[in-house]
Amino acid sequence: MSNKKLVSIGIFFWLLALVLAFTPSWPHLYYRIFPQASTTLASNLSSNPSLTPTDTPSIPSLPSFDPSLPKENGLIIETIGVRGEIHQGQDWNTLLQQGIWHVPEFGTPEQQDIPTILAAHRWGYLSWTSTFRHLNSFYNLPKLNINDKITINWNQRQYIYQIYSEEVSEQITDYSADLILYTCQLWNSPVRIIKYAKRI
Repeated sequence: MSNKKLVSIGIFFWLLALVLAFTPSWPHLYYRIFPQASTTLASNLSSNPSLTPTDTPSIPSLPSFDPSLPKENGLIIETIGVRGEIHQGQDWNTLLQQGIWHVPEFGTPEQQDIPTILAAHRWGYLSWTSTFRHLNSFYNLPKLNINDKITINWNQRQYIYQIYSEEVSEQITDYSADLILYTCQLWNSPVRIIKYAKRI
């Protein structure tokens, strides 16, 4: 093999190594260059058109009160490593900076008439640590599969859900779900990754 070919192969592998090395850091670099992107994301997450419930889901009775559970409401999705506190309130911009946000116009696990809707950023903020990002972002939401289970601890009662449907869309289309999770597909895109689940 000629020296020219060896140099070309060497350059190719160096470039490949650089791409692989910087891939995990590209969201951090993007937010440093474009700090307004986080606000755009938060706005997209909160402005979901046509959020009007259409069906009344059938939900099993409330699970037993368990004083050993944390007093803070939390979301656990073992298959994608999410384990974060659920934040409530109208100030979506501030609350999404803290992690997982409960959309207040909709239900809670205790209610039976409308679904619970939870949203979170995919990449989060530059100020987030790597550990916090892993536990509280919906970066891996696309990897959540049909039949995967989700746990919500709410007012010291544990609710278990199972994914039955998913879509990539600009709006939620199935309000018969008991739980809906969503996040933006890209930084400033109105397109969302949406997962639908039923209580089991």
